[in-house]
Amino acid sequence: MSNRQLNILFLASWYPNKAIPTLGNFIQRHAEAVATRHHVTVLYVCLLANQQEKWKVEESLENGVRTILVYGKKGKFGWWKKFLGFRKGIEWLKKGNRFQFDLVHQNVIWPDGWQAWWLKRKEGIPYVITEHWTGFDQSIRNDQSALLKPLSKLVAGGASAICPVTNNLADVMRKFGLQGRYVIVPNVVDTSIFHPAQISGSTQKFLHVSTLNDAHKNISGILRVWKKVSDRFPDIHLEIGGEGDIRHYSQVADKLGIRKTSLTFFGEKKWREIAKMMSVSHTLILFSNYENLHCVVVEAMASGMTIISTDVGGIKEHVTSDHGILIPRGDENALEEAISEMVQHHHRFDRKEITEYGNHTFSNERVAELYTSVYDLALGNKKN
Repeated sequence: MSNRQLNILFLASWYPNKAIPTLGNFIQRHAEAVATRHHVTVLYVCLLANQQEKWKVEESLENGVRTILVYGKKGKFGWWKKFLGFRKGIEWLKKGNRFQFDLVHQNVIWPDGWQAWWLKRKEGIPYVITEHWTGFDQSIRNDQSALLKPLSKLVAGGASAICPVTNNLADVMRKFGLQGRYVIVPNVVDTSIFHPAQISGSTQKFLHVSTLNDAHKNISGILRVWKKVSDRFPDIHLEIGGEGDIRHYSQVADKLGIRKTSLTFFGEKKWREIAKMMSVSHTLILFSNYENLHCVVVEAMASGMTIISTDVGGIKEHVTSDHGILIPRGDENALEEAISEMVQHHHRFDRKEITEYGNHTFSNERVAELYTSVYDLALGNKKN
């Protein structure tokens, strides 16, 4: 593996911005991990309905990542506006004589993966792809754009490497018709923030963190099950929160008659706040109807938490019987049994071993090492 520091241009279909600060934050984490070994510049175009100026470029340094956000006004011909904004970002870099990149790293093919393909044709810079999106699975989404398949095939075909975050996603992408050299690189966790702490007290603490989208995360199913288990076991507590309508789920809990001392809701929190909650919690509950490899799973493992999750996407590639319990999607009886098993036999899981696995597999150092190998591969095959 080369020790040379490379200049990497990160492009993304999703990235945190002033309109949606959490959008694609897992991509931001990958950029920050890579920045521990290489020089990383992020360029992202965001079209806003309330944008006053025709174009506005904002540049900042975020945790070692040079970040360039190009804001434009949303309107008709969105693809053309995105192209104009992207060209403006490239011009911004060229005017400062800062457009000297060894490689482009495109994050998420749809809808903006054309940016990497266009730069390769225009500037001759090779590119690699990281993919997180569940949307290539046609059993999940059947309302896909007619452009999705041809554009995705075009972009994937020009890549030096394709890096899904799980083997499951790689299989889904191949089945969709995207051919290429696949290298699995998982999601990343900052282990200096996410790590276990001493847990005090006799109450067993469960946690759910997500976007709180019921069709995706099945929060209502968790609440129905929690009513049953909290009635059986008085010394347990569940915290549910994240982005979404907390009031709605609080009302659902009230209608179900869930004991208030067993359940707490919280709103959107920063990473360090979530890390603190995880460090003193026992078990993560994830009851998703579909998933790939949710960032909360890798964060929970680095924090020493056991996992109860539906067996969807690539979660089973990391959550083994030593790390938690997997259950069928939508099976509330199985979720009740899994929570009961955790309450009664939680100590059979080795918190230290779970933490060590999380650190070894998902740390900044490990992910940066994996991407450096991918970059070496790409730069050794520039003519491809």
